[in-house]
Amino acid sequence: MNEKQKRFADEYIMNGCNGKKAAISAGYSKKTAESLASRLLRNVNVSEYIKERLEQIQEERLMSITEALALSASIARGEPQEAYSKKYDHLNDEVEKEVTYTITPTFEERQRSIDHILKVHGAYIDKKEITQKNIEINIGEYDDES
Repeated sequence: MNEKQKRFADEYIMNGCNGKKAAISAGYSKKTAESLASRLLRNVNVSEYIKERLEQIQEERLMSITEALALSASIARGEPQEAYSKKYDHLNDEVEKEVTYTITPTFEERQRSIDHILKVHGAYIDKKEITQKNIEINIGEYDDES
């Protein structure tokens, strides 16, 4: 795969999978962009590269299990957590206020994190409520003389 094909593939991913736009952005002719994009997307090397990059991007966006457990452990220990807030004015299309602050987990949040960690590791025992019901069965009359 050459550099121009790689640029096409990257542009294709960035612009929401529009082949024609990706071809033009990668430096191909506007006149042939649509047919060229179709041909490039059928190219095994290009399609494999796109597939690998999309998987890589998805992995980077998702929180790993280790990362989630580390965050739960941090909350369970009561360590202060950084938080970020942004107020956006959609009418004027601008950010009105950005705030970064620190919060300390409450006792309830810490307990929920501990419960979560124990459940993940299989060390959590759910309370089960057991109720007992007596069942009466009437068989009929009993005749002792038979």
